[in-house]
Amino acid sequence: MQQNTLPSRPDKAIFPGAGSTVQSAAQSMLDGFTSHVQKAGAINMHYVEGGSGKIVLLLHGWPATWRVWRKVMPELAKHYHVVAIDLPGLGDSEPSQAGYDKASIAQLIHTLLHASWPQRIYLVGHDIGAAVAYAYARQFPEDVEKLVVMDDPLPGLKDWDTVREKWPRWHFAFHSLPNLPEQLVSGKEYIYLSWFYHNAYQKAAISEEDISLYVAKYANPSSLHAGFEYYRAFERDALDNASNKPLLKMPILAIGGEHSAWKSILYEQLQDHASSLQGAVVPACGHFIPEEQPEWVIEQLLQFFALSHT
Repeated sequence: MQQNTLPSRPDKAIFPGAGSTVQSAAQSMLDGFTSHVQKAGAINMHYVEGGSGKIVLLLHGWPATWRVWRKVMPELAKHYHVVAIDLPGLGDSEPSQAGYDKASIAQLIHTLLHASWPQRIYLVGHDIGAAVAYAYARQFPEDVEKLVVMDDPLPGLKDWDTVREKWPRWHFAFHSLPNLPEQLVSGKEYIYLSWFYHNAYQKAAISEEDISLYVAKYANPSSLHAGFEYYRAFERDALDNASNKPLLKMPILAIGGEHSAWKSILYEQLQDHASSLQGAVVPACGHFIPEEQPEWVIEQLLQFFALSHT
């Protein structure tokens, strides 16, 4: 059984403010990639891109930013044009003015994409990014050539009521409370957020520097609030998904970690909503799939994208 560990503040934490050692965007940027900010509707959204060819759009979850994909982006960029965004309100993207239900977030991303890359895409989402990716594919199926979702239940689909009632991950319920999470976590962002990373199955996969870079972004009160708002919108997401369940015709790959609470839930949820569905379980992996097993992710994505579809 996995033992939970209480995080201790590192000797040289990377936080904003006087005497900080936070890396600038340029310093922390991957070789061959560039950072951009572009208008999407009423807000500015940040993304990182590199490579050329068909677009692979990467959507992160909580408590992460675009950097959750840092280990897979360089190899993917040898074959594709890789775009990793910061979800609205998180990282260096401005807060959403339309709410944090996943349909509204998908609309903002769609606006961003069509302004820069009006073409069909390969869409990949992890954690809350998976819920956004599903909402995107549901609303704009003609724009998504293939869809990959990783390790998070989809509100409103099969077994959601069971997930909601039992909450195998306690933070789903906590984050959904109004105001209290901000009040308790503010000023203690490192203690709280690092707990999730320190309890990853492959703990060594996420360094203290990585954790501190994430925490530095969520230490912004606006971002801390936005992160919780993504969870508070789950009930709206459930209504949206339950009332609009088209049969998705693009190939879909549903992935879960072997040691994650969500191991096979996405595959089970999507069986009645996809005409071409594959499932995969990542060995020796918990929830943070792109960081814990990046080589496996790279191999699976390249194989999945290369498959012909008739």
